Amino acid sequence: MDMRAVTEELVVAVIRCESRISMNHILVGFIVERREYGSTMGLDELEGFLRKKGVAELITEIGTETATFNALVDAVAVSGSTVSSRLSDGVEREVFTVRHRPTEHGTEKRYKLTILGRRIYDWAAKTEFERKVRELRRVRHERETAFEQLIGRINRDMEIRKMVVDVDPLEGEDVELPEGASLVQKETSEEALREAKFERMEDSLEPIPDDQAEETSE
Repeated sequence: MDMRAVTEELVVAVIRCESRISMNHILVGFIVERREYGSTMGLDELEGFLRKKGVAELITEIGTETATFNALVDAVAVSGSTVSSRLSDGVEREVFTVRHRPTEHGTEKRYKLTILGRRIYDWAAKTEFERKVRELRRVRHERETAFEQLIGRINRDMEIRKMVVDVDPLEGEDVELPEGASLVQKETSEEALREAKFERMEDSLEPIPDDQAEETSE
């Protein structure tokens, strides 16, 4: 299941389950003598906000704790500018709130969920959205690790270096390979390397002249 389908589940759950709807507004919190405690937001506006790329993941990442901007950028698969925009929109819509924590070097800006944001997060946990987001994050990390390994192999491949450095190595040529063949050579075994070393040592030996051989035999 991709992130769009997972987000769809969360949006449906938030809107349909245990939400109080009045005059096309979703009221998260309580209504006492017509006073509203919590955030009020147009239902369509809330749904539109949750469908924006990265919003639901940000809510999941913050969860019951607080998070810095840098931590959120590292955790969510969107650009830093997108994270900044989503956080600003979320603060304006009272999904996120900002707190400043004193540090040794001044103050640290941290984001926390409001009552509305926490309510959405609770549904993220109940609909398994949170678990699926973390699974996707793990898969993304594994993919990035495998990709870096691929780049490392490519950078160490001498044949690829020749193709890149040479003036016209195979440019414009169609290379036809037999079925099952590959341009990437298999790594030589240690046994084959030892045999090749012995062969080079034998080739480097110089024959003894006949006169020196006779003197040795005498």
